[in-house]
Amino acid sequence: MTVEVSKREKRQNTQKITNILEGALRVFGEMGYENATISDICRAAKISDATLYEYFDSKEEVLFTIPKEYTEREVERFKEIMPHIRGAREKLWAIIKGYLAFYQENKLYTSVVLLTLKGNKRFLNAPAYTIVREASRGIVNVFNEGVKEGVFRDDIDGYLVRNMVLGFIEHITIQWLLIGRPERITDHVDIIFDMVIRSIEKKKDEDYIEVRLKIDG
Repeated sequence: MTVEVSKREKRQNTQKITNILEGALRVFGEMGYENATISDICRAAKISDATLYEYFDSKEEVLFTIPKEYTEREVERFKEIMPHIRGAREKLWAIIKGYLAFYQENKLYTSVVLLTLKGNKRFLNAPAYTIVREASRGIVNVFNEGVKEGVFRDDIDGYLVRNMVLGFIEHITIQWLLIGRPERITDHVDIIFDMVIRSIEKKKDEDYIEVRLKIDG
């Protein structure tokens, strides 16, 4: 009796998926998604068209799987790192640095995700988007941790903070992709962190004791 293995199970049990995604990244980055074909991807991955179709149904599915696979790897890496970082401020700084470092070290990936996928409405409804969205919840969790610590304001929605953080990161990264400036986006970790902190940090004078002085003469 032959047991049919699902495409998802094959993805989890073979290295070929990695070769396909890396080949697709090179092709999408160099040719653009619209101009790329399945055959182009297969040549870059050094496989046959038939082999690709064992794992994916379409070029679009390949595109949507790229952020899923890369995001899952980064999430696992951060799960190992975050328990060793104390304090919400320090964790937020680490998250900002992590995003910028990853984008800088994986420029082809960054180009495909921020310039091609960003405005793709179908991607927003794809299962892969759920994974990307859930990964960004780390920012919300750290903000809520800071509220409990008393270092972040409690009158701000955590999801707005997440959007602000990602907005700053994506703005400077897209500028880097399109015009080559700044030369290194990781040099702006502290700048972005400071801008975010100014908006969310609980000011010391919010908890105060009123003191009145009367000076004779």
